[in-house]
Amino acid sequence: MKFFLTYSLFAIISLSLFNSCNKEPAAVAKLKASCLYNNKVNYFQKWSNTFTEIDIYTTSGAIQSQSFIYPYGYFQLNSDASYNVLSDNVPLKGTWTVSDSCQLILDPGTKIQRSFDVLKLSNDSLTIRRKAGDTVYTQHYIAYACPTAAQLEYQWNNVFTVEQNYNASTIFNTSYIYPVGYFKLNSDFSYNVVSDGVPLNGTWTIDTGCKLVLDKNTSLQRSFDIQQLTADSLTIWRKDTVNQINYLQHYKKN
Repeated sequence: MKFFLTYSLFAIISLSLFNSCNKEPAAVAKLKASCLYNNKVNYFQKWSNTFTEIDIYTTSGAIQSQSFIYPYGYFQLNSDASYNVLSDNVPLKGTWTVSDSCQLILDPGTKIQRSFDVLKLSNDSLTIRRKAGDTVYTQHYIAYACPTAAQLEYQWNNVFTVEQNYNASTIFNTSYIYPVGYFKLNSDFSYNVVSDGVPLNGTWTIDTGCKLVLDKNTSLQRSFDIQQLTADSLTIWRKDTVNQINYLQHYKKN
């Protein structure tokens, strides 16, 4: 009898711990209970920036000016109620939730809290809008498409690189460099780099997170977010956490 009681108590405690460890975050529960939820939509995919419309209004409600920007980067909500943003070489992460009025809230309860109306949401595209004073920002995204090896197997000539020094709280320096050379990805998953006369060779692959990885499993391993890939251009980004530098590298096809 004692053994049975001990075993039962152990089973109850184990089940309670399992349920607590697997309980979904409150933000996800709010999303599922909101008017934004559709069980056919993948909310936790990566969204690529396409463009942002910026409208400035007068006090009477008329549009004073309108402009468009085309930032490199992406926006991603994660199932642990965190988010990641990369916009023109500037990374940002925080938390998200959904309000009772179906707004998407980033960094709730903080000094940088932002509220967005969700204008469009499908597996193919996302459009969100927020207002800050007399300015309205409408941000357009499309579903991120992981590039194939065949799309990358070219010689890419250097155009320029943006370097940004950062610390725990801010980016404090931005510089542009114009190295002479190229970055060549070969079909046998080797690569060749020449930068200002200095050669470097190694291996490359695309990992499960769609990152371009050079020299995997070596002391020289580096991972790059593929920010933009077109028929004639390539833009990649990486964060050097040791030296605290962000690199945004621009290339054009040879």
